[in-house]
Amino acid sequence: TYIDPAQFHELFAADLPGDQAEFMARSQVLNFADNFSATITTAAWRTKPNWMVVAGSDRTISPDLERWYAKRAKSHTVEVAGASHSVYVSHPKEVVDVIESAARAVWK
Repeated sequence: TYIDPAQFHELFAADLPGDQAEFMARSQVLNFADNFSATITTAAWRTKPNWMVVAGSDRTISPDLERWYAKRAKSHTVEVAGASHSVYVSHPKEVVDVIESAARAVWK
């Protein structure tokens, strides 16, 4: 997938400064086509614990859809209010907290 650089800031990184979003837009790499045709035989979320960060102001994937995914997968869910799809860049502390929580939970 590829986002038009003219729309990147608004759709993918609205909570980041314009210059940072512009850099990210210029740095996009096209997805490998085979990523969209791979056959998945078993969804790991059906049998393994999983975590989900919902970006509360995502304009790339609807936050309602993200919540639905999380509920369906019975994910441990953290919602970051006001976060864009680039939540991992705009809210690194919250994302790290989720990763560390997941690591602690499965390390037992």
